Amino acid sequence: MSLRNPMKTPTMADSAQTVFRGSRRRFLALASSLLILPRGLPGRTGSSPNARLRVALIGAGGRGRSAVSGLPGEQFVALCDVDEKRGRAGLNPSNPKSTDAQRLKDGRWFRDFRVMFDAMSDEIDAVVVATPDHMHFAAAMAAVARGKHVYVEKPMCRCISEVRRLHAAAKAAKVVTQMGNQGRAGEGIRLAREWVQAGLIGEVHTVYTWTDRPRKPWFHPVDFDPDTAAPETPPPTLDWNLWLGVAPDRPYRSAIVPSFWRGFTDYGTGSLGDMGCHQLDAPFYALDLGSPVSVEAATTERFPKTFPGSTCVTWRFPAKGGRGPVEMKWFDGAMKPPLPVPGFKLSESGGSLFHGTKGIMGVTSHSGSVRLLPEERMKEMASSLPARTLPRVKGGPHQEWADAIRGGPAPGSNFDYAAGLTEVVLLGVAAQRAQARLEWDAANTRFPNRPDADVLAGPGYAYRSGWGV
Repeated sequence: MSLRNPMKTPTMADSAQTVFRGSRRRFLALASSLLILPRGLPGRTGSSPNARLRVALIGAGGRGRSAVSGLPGEQFVALCDVDEKRGRAGLNPSNPKSTDAQRLKDGRWFRDFRVMFDAMSDEIDAVVVATPDHMHFAAAMAAVARGKHVYVEKPMCRCISEVRRLHAAAKAAKVVTQMGNQGRAGEGIRLAREWVQAGLIGEVHTVYTWTDRPRKPWFHPVDFDPDTAAPETPPPTLDWNLWLGVAPDRPYRSAIVPSFWRGFTDYGTGSLGDMGCHQLDAPFYALDLGSPVSVEAATTERFPKTFPGSTCVTWRFPAKGGRGPVEMKWFDGAMKPPLPVPGFKLSESGGSLFHGTKGIMGVTSHSGSVRLLPEERMKEMASSLPARTLPRVKGGPHQEWADAIRGGPAPGSNFDYAAGLTEVVLLGVAAQRAQARLEWDAANTRFPNRPDADVLAGPGYAYRSGWGV
């Protein structure tokens, strides 16, 4: 396996030549037209805090199912998928008499979320967006513009410019937001922060994170070119034009839909965008990392329209709040971090390792559990672990969001938090594509040492007309 030199001057790939900069006039017009509503159930004067939320689900065929199971007390009034057959199959409970089946049976089906909003915006309180990455921004922005509370699967958006625009719009609309990195609602990430703050491993200076992706069933071989592949006919139930949405017009390819889109630069964000919001969540939260000063990547061979098969990404964060600087590294594919102690076996699914001046802490994938390393250290400290200082979440991330809509505490991965985490992830994605070390000017959304790479902070293509973004 050979690594390309991360300092090599990149050639910007096809889709990165044209960037949508976003009209300031259009954005301000949108922001000024937002329905500004108080926190709580929108548009339901006199409704009880115990009233069921009327939820719209955009992207029913995949991750949409998790929203149904995660919101057991709410009513799904609208269901939207560009392939209604697949959407219905994904949501179809095994028992037609189950509670889930009853909650779904009266939901109206749509292919186009724009048509859905035009038809029944006044009947919707909250929206779950579970589309492929490239449509997160358009669907969530449409919801926010109508004053709807919004839950968006990770990553929050596909590029940094989208993240910042959506975050600003949601803040102006005063809606309750949540990104679907479910570990942020769990026990493990809270323990990680409590243990770091209590000084169990001293001052953390290095973090290693990793995943086993890209692999099937989520990723296609990286050398596939959708523009030169043999022509195909889309399934009769799929509206390919709607699936493309904001992305450039291109003939249907089964290598993209329904499962492999994550590996293509026009639609997904690669292994890092897919799993980074899970694996980087614990260090981002526990160390209060904020924005890095630089990011760089070394990868295996790159192809113009796909993400690489293996990558090592390095972020450098400045000293902050009494802690010193932190270097964080990401590994995917065949690349793995160094073993923290002899004989240690890395979890195949991924996780993170915190290296401090007094020891090492391991966090499993999705912040599932936390251990001190080596195991003898865990046994020594078992009876003297720090007291819990952070509030815990009752239920999962969807329930946390619903409770917040009814006036409870803000969700842990609300956009004020999720925007920063997603931006760190997407900076790594930009470094992958640039094959370079990028200095980051967060205040001005640019790479001072590589102005030619500024295009990578945007979507990389002009959005197709008709999508209102």
